[in-house]
Formats: sequence, structure tokens, C-alpha cells
Amino acid sequence: MSPWRQRAPPSSRNCGRWLQGFTTFKREALELPSNFTATVNADLRVGALEETVTVSGASPVVDVQSTAKTQVLNHDLLDSIPTGRTAQTAAALAPGVIMGTPDVAGSNGQNQNASIAHGMAGEQATVLLDGIQLNGMCGNGATQSYSNTQNYEEIVIQNSGAGADVSAGGVRQYLVPRKGGNDFHGSGAMVYASGNWQADPLSPDLVARGLKKGNAFESTYDFEAGMGGKLLKDKLWWFAASRKQGNNEAIADSFYKDGTQAVNEQYIKNISLRLTWQIDRRNQLSAYHDRVFKYLSNVVSAGYDPATAGMVTLPSPLYEQTQLKWTSTFSSKLLIEAGFNQYQAYRTNTYNEGVAQPYGSPGWFAGATRRDLSTGVVTTANPITLSIQDPTRRYLVGSVSYVTGSHNMKFGVQNNWGYEWFATYKNADLEQNYQNGVPTSVYVFNSPTYLNNRLDAFVGIYAQDSWTYNRLTLNYGVRWEYFKASVPAEVATKGRFTVADRSFGPETFPVWKDWTPRFGMVYNVFGDAKTAVKFSVNKYMVQLTDNLTNAYNPIRLQSATLAWTDVNRDDIAQGSLGCTYLTPGCEINMAQLPNNFGAVASGCSVQSMTNPCGTSVLDPNRKRGYSIHYGVGLQHELFPRVSVAFNYFHTDLYDLPMTYNAAQSTSDYTPVQVVSPKDGSVITIYNVSNAARTRVLNVLTNAPNGEKSNNALEFAFNARLPGRAALFGGVSRDRTRQIACDDPTNPNNLLYCDQTSSSVPWLTNIKLAGSVPLPFGISVGASFQSYRYILSGTGGTATPTTVPGGTSWLITPSTRYAANCLGPCTPGALVDPGLTVAQFAVPLVPPGTETSDRIQQLDFNVGKWFNVGKGARIQPELTLFNALNSLAAYNFRSLSFGTSSYLQPSTILPPRILRLGLQVKW
Repeated sequence: MSPWRQRAPPSSRNCGRWLQGFTTFKREALELPSNFTATVNADLRVGALEETVTVSGASPVVDVQSTAKTQVLNHDLLDSIPTGRTAQTAAALAPGVIMGTPDVAGSNGQNQNASIAHGMAGEQATVLLDGIQLNGMCGNGATQSYSNTQNYEEIVIQNSGAGADVSAGGVRQYLVPRKGGNDFHGSGAMVYASGNWQADPLSPDLVARGLKKGNAFESTYDFEAGMGGKLLKDKLWWFAASRKQGNNEAIADSFYKDGTQAVNEQYIKNISLRLTWQIDRRNQLSAYHDRVFKYLSNVVSAGYDPATAGMVTLPSPLYEQTQLKWTSTFSSKLLIEAGFNQYQAYRTNTYNEGVAQPYGSPGWFAGATRRDLSTGVVTTANPITLSIQDPTRRYLVGSVSYVTGSHNMKFGVQNNWGYEWFATYKNADLEQNYQNGVPTSVYVFNSPTYLNNRLDAFVGIYAQDSWTYNRLTLNYGVRWEYFKASVPAEVATKGRFTVADRSFGPETFPVWKDWTPRFGMVYNVFGDAKTAVKFSVNKYMVQLTDNLTNAYNPIRLQSATLAWTDVNRDDIAQGSLGCTYLTPGCEINMAQLPNNFGAVASGCSVQSMTNPCGTSVLDPNRKRGYSIHYGVGLQHELFPRVSVAFNYFHTDLYDLPMTYNAAQSTSDYTPVQVVSPKDGSVITIYNVSNAARTRVLNVLTNAPNGEKSNNALEFAFNARLPGRAALFGGVSRDRTRQIACDDPTNPNNLLYCDQTSSSVPWLTNIKLAGSVPLPFGISVGASFQSYRYILSGTGGTATPTTVPGGTSWLITPSTRYAANCLGPCTPGALVDPGLTVAQFAVPLVPPGTETSDRIQQLDFNVGKWFNVGKGARIQPELTLFNALNSLAAYNFRSLSFGTSSYLQPSTILPPRILRLGLQVKW
């Protein structure tokens, strides 16, 4: 047997093999998706001249040459299955993958939404457009482009087994573009739903839990089209697409004074063009540009006053993606590729109209954000602040692939670089906190801030090969990475809680150089490409762009919590640097402010313990974190066109980050026993001394004994059925646990630090999706998702890279035990009379042990195709989203025990809604 490989774009095609003196072998209607190696066995027998043997059969469904777990969604399938019609909602259909926020009928299409799998969160996910990465600059690359699915021929989702040509170990999305052609063709969709077609966003259970009115649609819509053709036959093709997707969302428990529910009007608009030039039979050049407009009219949450505490995101003058790519089929064995990508996402977030006040004016002091920590009510100004952000990231890549009968080798170089300019402004430079209407504390800030973070170079050089010998295929490779980030010279003006104007930089942060080997093996058990046993072990570096410089740039936005007593009862927190607490004009306890808060000493370094900048220091010997992923599985063709897979994945994370306060020691803390109001158990917390309270020098280093791991079990099936029907899905169970018990100075951080000793639950994720064409042009599609989230300490959902919080008890120096308190407590006594800080959150349960309601989301649609002449078709359709009307709560106002906002739902799955649509294809 002589193996032979040929690269081909995704398609349904005929293939063959010819050799003089033997019969000609032809295989018809071979379905070839992206990122899949289809094995076709050709038996060439001695034959007469011109003799041809034609075989028609089911296309292979088992990949016997790759360890990657792949889910392919072609354009027809994207149109048939009810989703929010974005790349992210498509990824959510894959078994083992969940989104950071649920999406019903595009409810979250105007916001960033991460794809999560195997303990790897959004910043570890990779988006590739035509094979070139397209992650943004913010959030270590977690930001992704707002996509128009009309631009894509296919979307391929993988969550394991990445080769050396990919840096990150999270979910990967390959966006295969539509490029036009000699024939004019295209497609479009128009969908709309009115809030009158939606079920009641409230249930007796939600009412009993404190919700007054759930989040729902006032309306939702999506108008999109993509079309392409030729400018020069066989030479120059074009493909253009446009889209406007939006919804007017009624916000849960956010009301105007007249009782009207707040509505956030939001939309995303895309306008794109791709040109493809076939220079000659071997060389092709493509250019692509996508212009994005994003608008959010009033971003608020449950409990927010929409008239004053909203945030507005203005349409951006520079929100766009640009790509250039050259492809050369140098020979039947040699492929050369080179390309460039740029992702720019300039944007401005502002207060509601009239809320921002001139610096230092009476309105500015009176215009601070007001937040009740007991009820969750927020008024006067949005806490996110007024901000201007200009992140830009650029990619330059090149690769050479050499394919023979038994080897598929690839060598490449990748580099990306960028910057992020960020400015913030806050009324009063503080936020005022209350408990049940009583002033208790303020968060003071070092605003205004103006900072510029640079990603100087993120280089990857790799070599990989896929070698097939008989039934065994070995996938092996190695990647070398170079990471360099810096902060240029920058200046920020003096603020209310900073001593003077601040200047910093330039400074280069630690430069990292790392090797990451990759290995996988696949065994074709019976040699018929129907059963494969797979094993892989791969190392991936933690992805970084701006988080390191953001965290340690001394001009970044910083805050401190100080006690506040409203002495004159004017509801305006008064005080300035150096004032004496409770004297006239000084209601803020400035003695609690860290000594070096907001300070930027001349000539300071963020990597110097002797001349630090402000309150934070980056250990110059800190190592870049990494993870090692293990996978073992079995994939089998159960019937023609139907495969099943069983997989086990284990991920270990190493060189975990740790922050500790080097200006304190354990001797600065005194143990105090408090009694939990939840169950009467005794909990030991630690009070910091008055002398050490303001000494802050937080050092970021590696946890010497830190551990973090994820285990995942997955069953998946995939069926490509006759008549273009498709069905796929699966069940997965996974759990992420961490040990973070290395803090050498603050013993409060050691409580519940070992999650292996806690009952962190396994999370079960169920997925089912597919579409079935029926007689008479009728088409039916459906999807079902069932999963839940771990809760974080803020009441929201936690991602695998977030150290989750849990139910806590917020105490102040004046907090007393209730008259009916549980356990060995003294009713009416002060809980902690020696508390030296403004407030302290006592953890009452181990973090990561509490979960949201289980989301049970069933969506289905039905439509009928009509031929309207000249090759054009239209399909009216009806789609029912959240057909089971699951009103699962997954965000809560707080996890602060004993308050009225404790476990009070703030976001629910949008209720059942009917949507009308029309699809057009020609």
C-alpha cells in the first residue's frame, strides 16, 4: 500500500487514482470538511485499457490521522440550526464547549462572549480567519471580532490536540471565508421578533427569590446578506457582505421613577469586502476588510437607576479588521503561505447624558456613584467610569508545507504586536457605599488615568509533521515563543487622591522565551479507517497581551476602600489627602489609605523592591505560566456516515501567578473567631494591625506550590445523513480545582485555599443539534443545550481562570450579631470589635462549590424553500427560541449573606420567543 496525500479546500468532490496498466479508481461525492483528513482506500487491479471502476459510498467520518476533536459547521448548517448567527454561538453547539454568557436569539450578540472548554477560558481561545489569527488586544486576547456569518463557508471548532502552529490551548475557531467565483451568487437572511411574541419573563419561583421583572426583548432583529462574483473571469473575484444585528433589551429589575423598565438599545453593523486575485495557476492573493459599528444605549444591571447610572458605548470611528494573504501552490507537494491581519477596536464608553461633571466643581463632588451593598441599588453615575480605549493588534505570518505520501510537514513563523491606549475619568474620583441606606465606606481611585501598554513582540517559530506508517500516525512538533511587553513614557495629571502629576516609563517588562513540544498518535485499529485510538500530550503557554502591563503600570486605574461617616448628612463624601478623620470637612478615614497609593516616584521601576512604583511590584524572575494537556480517546464509525467518540482529557497548569503583600508579615495579623450567620460554624479570620494596615507592596510572582487542574470526560456523536441531514451532539462532565495556599503574609487568604478538600462539583454539559430536510422543500432544525455555571464572589458566573468566590458575610467595625444568631454567638455583640479595615468579607462556604440554575435551552425552527426562478430560492421560517421557557437564573445581585440582595436573580435566560425570518439564496 502506497499512501498519497493531496490538499483540498472544503467541498463535496470526486477524486481518483490512475496508473498505467491498472484500472482507474474514481470516488464520487466525497464530502471533505475543513481540518479533516479523509482516508480513501483505492484498490488498483490489473485491468484493460480505459477500464474505470467508480465507487459511490459514504464519506469517511473517522479521522485516523489527527488527535484534534473537531466539529464542522458548513454554511448550510449554520443557516439551518437556530442560533444567534455569530461564530461564538456556533462554537457553543460543540460538545464540551460553553459560552461565558448564554445567548437566546442573539441576546448577547452585541457583547464579547468567550468560548470555554477543559479549564481554558476566553483568553486561551484562538480565532483564525483563513488560517491567520484574529484575536484582539484586550483581555490577553479574549476579545474577538464581531462576525457576520455570511462571510464564512464553514466554521470549524476544535478543543483539543492543537498542533505547533497554534500557540494557545483553548477552543479554536477556524473561519473559512467565502471568496466569490465566476458565477454571481449569494445569500441573505432577515429575522425579526417582537417582545409581544415573548413569554412572561417571570415565574412564581423567581418572584419568591426577589425578582420583580426579568430581562426580556422589546424587539430583536438581524438583517444580513453576502454575495460574490467575478470582476475578471478566472482571475479576480469579489465577495461583499453586510449586516445589522440588534435588540432592544429590557433589563431585569432596573426601573425609571415612573416604574418603566429600562431598555438597552444595542446594535452591531458590519460592512465587508473580500477580493481574490488568481495571479497565475499557482499563486493567489486575497484582501479583506470588515468595518464594524457598535452601539449600546444604556448599559445597566439589576438595581441600577437607568436615568443616571447607565453607560453608553458610542459607535467607533475605528473598529475594523483587515487581512492580506498570499498562497502559492509551488508544486503538488509544496505549499507556501504568508499573510497579515490587523484588528483595531477603538471605542468610547460614557456616562448618561448630563452625568459627567467638570473636575472639581460642586456637581463633580456630588456626582459620585452611589452603591448600596445590601440591596444592590446603584444610582447617580455608572461605576464603570467614562473611558476611551484604542486597542490595536497586528499579525504577520508565513509558513511552508511539504506533503508526501507518508508525511505532512509544516514550518512557520508568526509574529504579532500591538498597543492599547486607555484613559479613564470618574466623578468625585470615588464611589460611595451604603448598607441598607447607611453610609459605610468609599472606594477611592487614582483617576484620572492615561496609560499606554505595548505588546512589542509575540513571536512563534514552529515545525511539525504528521507521519503515517502503516496503521499508525504520529503527530509531532515543537514551538519556540518569544514574548516582550513594555510601557512607553506616559503622563497622568493630578487627581483628588494623588499628590501630584504622575509620569512613568519607558520600561520593558520581563522577556520570556519558551519551548512548547506537541505530540499525538492515532492508530487505525483495523486498517479500514473506521476505528481509531488516539493519544496526545501537548504543552501550551498561557496567552498574554495587555494584562501584565495593565496590572503593573503604575498609572493604571487603582482603588482603595476607606471608611466613611456622613457627619453633616449631605450624602457627599468629603475629605482630602492628609485630613484628620471626623474633623470638619473630613468624613473619609484617610488614615486607612495605603502610604504609597497612586504614587509614581521619580526613576521608579515596577520590577524594583527598593524603588517601587506605587503599591505593586512585578518579580523580574517571574515565569510565564503554561499548561500540559493529556488526551486519550476512541473514535468509531458506528454506521456509514455516523461516528461516535469517547474521550478523557486532563489538564495541569504550572507556574501559576501569586500576589502577596511584601510590606506585611504574618506577625501583623491577630486571629479572631467569628460565628457564621449561615450555619453557626466558627470561622477564624485575622485582623491586620493599625501599624501594618497602610503598608502595601503587592508582589506578583509564581506560586511555589500552586496547583490547578481540570478533568473532563466526553462522549460525542456526529451523523452526516443522506439528503444533507446532519445531527451531532454529546455529553461532557468536567471539573476544575486549584490549590492556592502559598501566601506568606496574609493568613486570611489561606481559608479554603485547597479546593481538593472541598466539594467542587462536576459540571455536566449536554449538547444536541442538527437539521433535517423534509419532502416538499420543508426544512427543520433544532438545538438543545443543558449546563450550569460556577458562581463567583460578585454574584456572577466564574470562568475556569477566575478564582471563584462564594457566599460571604460583609462586616464592618460596627456589625453586630443578630438577636436570633446561630451557634456560639452573643446576640447583639460586636462581631469583630478589633476590625481595623473599613469592611471585610468573611467567606462562609468554600469557593467554587455554588452553582447557578441549570440552563435548559431548546431552540427549533421550521421553514419551506420556494424556487422563484433563475436559480434563486427563498425560505420563510418560524423559529421558537427557549421553547421550554427555562427561566434559569445565572447572575445574582450578590452573594453577601444576610442582605436583601443575597442570591436575588439579576439575569435570567431570556424567556421563550417566536421569531419570523426569511432566507434567500441564489
